[in-house]
Amino acid sequence: MPGTLPYRDLVLRVVASVCRLVRSGVWNEQETDHRLPVEDFDDKVVSAVGEAFNNIAIHAYSGSAHGNADLELSIDHDSLTIRLFDTGKGFEPSGELEPDLDSLPESHMGLMIMRACMDEVGYLRGVAPEPNVLTLTKRYFATASPAGPGSG
Repeated sequence: MPGTLPYRDLVLRVVASVCRLVRSGVWNEQETDHRLPVEDFDDKVVSAVGEAFNNIAIHAYSGSAHGNADLELSIDHDSLTIRLFDTGKGFEPSGELEPDLDSLPESHMGLMIMRACMDEVGYLRGVAPEPNVLTLTKRYFATASPAGPGSG
């Protein structure tokens, strides 16, 4: 689909629908105490994808002819993985500084939000004709944190 903001709602509706499908097929098979709250899973995945799509539309294709954003969703036995592909201007995630939250920034929060919402965030900068690939993974079930200093 075109990597422009008018298509953001379409992408988020697809992702929200997949979240519902995942929950209907997976969560009723598992023990209740190991699953994430429904709203938590859906909201976090949709928020992260929304930020990712914004970054493609606003930053990757800024100042140039717009390109496409391809969406790939993969359902595994314990996680949902979403990949967004674009051929716009890439970036280097390790060079992104964490925003100063005390200053209440209105921009440059996307990567921080994606990392806070998802269990894994990966990015591969493409070299033409290969696309940039952003990979977002969210596990369906909460995992027990190992006991150690500061726990319990």
